[in-house]
Amino acid sequence: MASLQPAALLSVKEQVILEETSAICPKKAEFEELCAPETRKRKAQEYLAQAKAQGGLQLDFVPQKEVQKEVQTPVAKGYAVEELIPLLYGKLSQEGGMLGAAGISVPGSAGETTGALAHYGKRALVMADGPAGLRLRQNYAVDRKTDTIYGTGVLGSLENGFLEEVEAHEDADWYYQYCTAFPVGTALAQTWDTALMKRFGSAIAVEMEEFQIDLWLAPGMNIHRNPLCGRNFEYYSEDPFLSGMMAAAVTAGVQSNKRCGVTIKHFACNNQEDNRMAVDARVSERALREIYLRGFEIAVKESAPAAIMSSYNCVNGVHTANSRDLCTTVARGEWGFEGIIMSDWNTTVPKDGSVPWQCVAAGNDIIMPGNRKDAENIRMAYAQGLLSENEIRCCAGRILALIERLAGG
Repeated sequence: MASLQPAALLSVKEQVILEETSAICPKKAEFEELCAPETRKRKAQEYLAQAKAQGGLQLDFVPQKEVQKEVQTPVAKGYAVEELIPLLYGKLSQEGGMLGAAGISVPGSAGETTGALAHYGKRALVMADGPAGLRLRQNYAVDRKTDTIYGTGVLGSLENGFLEEVEAHEDADWYYQYCTAFPVGTALAQTWDTALMKRFGSAIAVEMEEFQIDLWLAPGMNIHRNPLCGRNFEYYSEDPFLSGMMAAAVTAGVQSNKRCGVTIKHFACNNQEDNRMAVDARVSERALREIYLRGFEIAVKESAPAAIMSSYNCVNGVHTANSRDLCTTVARGEWGFEGIIMSDWNTTVPKDGSVPWQCVAAGNDIIMPGNRKDAENIRMAYAQGLLSENEIRCCAGRILALIERLAGG
């Protein structure tokens, strides 16, 4: 710090409203807000006085109001509401287990959207987890007689199938899926190299196309708030600008292939793994906007990711998947996000988890991986008038638009 010298002195001649926003995520509990100490404020004034005394380059800065993108919601028309409801949760397994189904088409993939509209030519979108490259099952068997893949279940989608024992199958052919293991997000961010991040994203897209993956469930970009957070390795930084620029570059690289999309996550304030489905992140709106949402804002505005994944936790008492403030007011209304928003996996399963129909009402378009209780809850809410037809058609419309964009159908 002692060796730093002022490069220029900027003068702002007038105040300008840069962006018009809405009040979001009101506090439900009182808590102390940290402010800059008086000593720091005095030091800032000293730096300013020194810069003026030294003279040097002086510039006038004229701020400009940001042009906010207006989002047009593609409302699903031409379908009965009952036909659209299955779009609002992932493809259900035949057994109807509480954990839903892992990917069916691609062994080891994390999940899929519904195939209920296949007769309309709307195929399911296949999702693969990350964070350091695609995470798929490394090997699987196909029955020669039926040409069907032997099921692997939910455990088969975790840790490349390592948690599930390999079963021997007679009259079957074995196939292998070896994906590149890239450095984790924290290591990538240390390069500060957005050009390299675009190349990394392009390499991911090559493997997505090879293994027929539509949505990569990455990049993760929460703030490194606490070193004990178990998912810090897949996040970039404690700095929202660096996180946002890295994620934007990776997004641009992946989505340079028009058939591939990313899912930035976990939106927002996913700062701990302990009690992660019920913990309440209590934060002021200023800190929320300047720190925890800022990286997501940069990624959305710079590179238009195909999807956002909401987080498990609450923000000021409201589950993020049930937060209209986050999913609709901020992401779509203020940032101009046009993609889909999906939940993190099984967020509706715990008793104190997200409420399925409230996900739809908030603008969290898809509940993943989806289970039969999610379906029942949404249908019940619609029948009772808690959930409107327009809310269902808006969520379904965004999903259908993404299917058209990535799958061409």
